[in-house]
Amino acid sequence: MPNEENASRDEFRVEKKNSIKSRLQKTFMLISVTIILLMSVFSLAYFYFSTKREAVNLVRNKIQLAEVFMESKKNETAQVAQNLANDRAIQIGLDLQSPAKISEYLLSRSAQLDGYYISVFDAGGAMVSDVGKSGSELFSGRKQLSQSEQLLMQEARKGKNIIDTVTLTNGINEPFPAFIAVIPILRNGAVNGIVMVRFVFVENFEFFSQLSKNIESELAVYVGAEPVVKTSDLSISLEQYNEVSVMKRNTELISLTGAGLQEFRGIFSTAGDPVAVLHVYVSSVPYLTVFATAILIYVFLTIIVIVIVSITVFKFSGTIINPIEELLKGVNIVRGGNLAHEISLTVKDEIGRLGTAFDEMRSELSEKISTIVDMNKGLEKTVEERTRTIETLNQKMKHYLSPQLYASIAGGERDASVEKHYRKKLTIFFSDIVNFTSTTESMEPEDISQLLNTYLDNMAQIALKYGGTIDKYVGDAIMVFFGDPEFTSDKDHALRAVKMAMEMLARLAELRVEWENAGIEKPFHARVGINTGYCTIGNFGSETKMDYTIIGNNVNLAARYEAAAKPDTVLMSYETYMLVKDEIKCVDAGLYTMKGIAEPVRAYNPVRVLEAPVNPEVIKMTENHELVFPNRVVNTKNLSFEEKKTILVNMKEVFDAIKNDLKSGE
Repeated sequence: MPNEENASRDEFRVEKKNSIKSRLQKTFMLISVTIILLMSVFSLAYFYFSTKREAVNLVRNKIQLAEVFMESKKNETAQVAQNLANDRAIQIGLDLQSPAKISEYLLSRSAQLDGYYISVFDAGGAMVSDVGKSGSELFSGRKQLSQSEQLLMQEARKGKNIIDTVTLTNGINEPFPAFIAVIPILRNGAVNGIVMVRFVFVENFEFFSQLSKNIESELAVYVGAEPVVKTSDLSISLEQYNEVSVMKRNTELISLTGAGLQEFRGIFSTAGDPVAVLHVYVSSVPYLTVFATAILIYVFLTIIVIVIVSITVFKFSGTIINPIEELLKGVNIVRGGNLAHEISLTVKDEIGRLGTAFDEMRSELSEKISTIVDMNKGLEKTVEERTRTIETLNQKMKHYLSPQLYASIAGGERDASVEKHYRKKLTIFFSDIVNFTSTTESMEPEDISQLLNTYLDNMAQIALKYGGTIDKYVGDAIMVFFGDPEFTSDKDHALRAVKMAMEMLARLAELRVEWENAGIEKPFHARVGINTGYCTIGNFGSETKMDYTIIGNNVNLAARYEAAAKPDTVLMSYETYMLVKDEIKCVDAGLYTMKGIAEPVRAYNPVRVLEAPVNPEVIKMTENHELVFPNRVVNTKNLSFEEKKTILVNMKEVFDAIKNDLKSGE
């Protein structure tokens, strides 16, 4: 018994990778680690976006601060111009019409006016004095004021104080953004002269350098995407420049991964015309350092939490899995065939209840096994007998139904109900043996049965070859239709029906030769009728006895064509003819008056399949002077002109061969 128990344990032992303990530990670990990682990712993402939002606010504040400084410088430019306009020395110089005195005075104040370019004009707008930085790229070689300066001068001559941000140009039309203040010098309410003060960006790098230090950022000023002032290697694309200056859209490029924090703002004149673009740049290195430190802290905390969770999971899983392993050992022993082994678990939870229930089941199992074995033996015998009976019935039923109908019923596609009927376009075939009664009245019943069965069997094989559904045999008559249960196309149904009819008549001609050779005096001749049209199809009869068939005027019309056909010919309707005329050569059989049809109907006889010419060879002579007579019938009415010529040549060759034999005396 111990050996049996060991064998049972080995046979039903659960592999470690498939055990509940292993899967439970893996599941707990996966869930715990997933939660920890998700929380870490969420926290880092939240920290990242919070940091990015803070960076956005920072760069916005810095560029706003830069704009405040620049606006202060603009106001300072206006104040310088106003002070000069109020200066008595300049007013006296204008009264004395002494440009030299005014220039000398302005040069004496160069320390206070450092960074500005100053021009003084008389009341008529003529320049009296022009003082600025020596070697200025803007004013060196310039012979006249820029268009923007001229426009401001016109306004100042009207007594208006003008303060604006404009683009100045030098002698070669290079653009220079600047703050400009144009203040009229008034005496007794009239304009006595004009003071024009300019603060040119490109000539005051010291101001922008100090501004960069004050806002703790790098900055640049662009005109036409080219920097005119920059404190670091900064750049802007033409698309960005146009978007800011032309479209007037402030642009932010915020990146915490090395590209830095960048803000672009447009500098516009009072009229809203674009003058330049201000660019502020803040390094992202401090943010990268903080973010990298946060990642390291989260990784360290994640590892610690995973270690704690792992220890907890492994200890907790043991309290659940150990009773299950004890239960599994007992189950393996019982499954090995030892139904006397008792299973006893000390735990009182659901697993302990499961062990008790299994032990109760084990004790009842041994009592029922013998009963089940006896019942199985009787059941197997009954099933075998029923199966053989069903198979026998199925084989017999196949002989009473067409293969298509049998497959449809066996496959569950057809219901055995007389309430469901369908309207479908079908091609209907009728055939009948000509004068069957008079042909067989002198024959014995056994011979008639054999002859008729041979005929019907050959015709049925041809019908099945072309996929026709054999509806019924009525004595010597056969009814076949195409288009149900299997549907392809109306043309395909008609072609298969006509080809089937032609092959049936050809096979019947061959059978007549065989029957004549067997001594049958009057072998069968048949006629065929074919029609295409809509019919009602379904089960007809009662719930206890029914037929799956078709009914309708087109069925009756097909029967009328069959009755009107000449022996050994096929007579088909105009509808069928139109479907097959491209592939089957047909002849017009004329108009027929059908019973139950008010107007005469036109009918056609198929002659032959166009792509399959009739083999006209009926007899031939071999090289060994042997005559070969194929056992087949050729209807000369169905032959083409070329085929008839071939038969004549064939017969002449045979005639010449026999004639030569006679001459040679063989």
